[in-house]
Amino acid sequence: MRWSSRGYAVLLTVSLAWTAGLFLAPLFHHLGNDTAAILGRVFYAPICHQDEARSFVLFGWPLSVCHRCSAIYLSFTAVVLLFPLIRRARIFHSLALPGLAIFIVPMILDYVFDVLGVWNNSALSRGMSGMIAGAGLAVFIVPAWMELWTAKRRRISHMHTEEKS
Repeated sequence: MRWSSRGYAVLLTVSLAWTAGLFLAPLFHHLGNDTAAILGRVFYAPICHQDEARSFVLFGWPLSVCHRCSAIYLSFTAVVLLFPLIRRARIFHSLALPGLAIFIVPMILDYVFDVLGVWNNSALSRGMSGMIAGAGLAVFIVPAWMELWTAKRRRISHMHTEEKS
């Protein structure tokens, strides 16, 4: 896989900003700025149910997303942060899209078993299954992002070379 420090920096920045945003609503509530806190929660509302009973709490206020979503974003960001150290690992070169299902299955089972009454999921099970899914998504997305980034740079470089000719 080709490596682009600029492409990596963009992905890392977006990932860190998205994940940091999870903590803004409780921070703004804590600081007394309820309007900013509500806007922060509204930002994440389209992608998460935001059930307060199923959310981690900071300063007495729920994060902007639930246990599972928090774990997905935190583990995704952790893998992105560690990527320069682990990018040569075999998994980053061999994971095909169907392989991504391995990482999603625990999350689906946790949900389905809870709905069927087989067991009651918990903050721990939602968090763990979300962590597995987030890490798996990163294992799939980071190399794909790096390939897209370097392919884009090659096209731009090739266009500049043709213009000079």
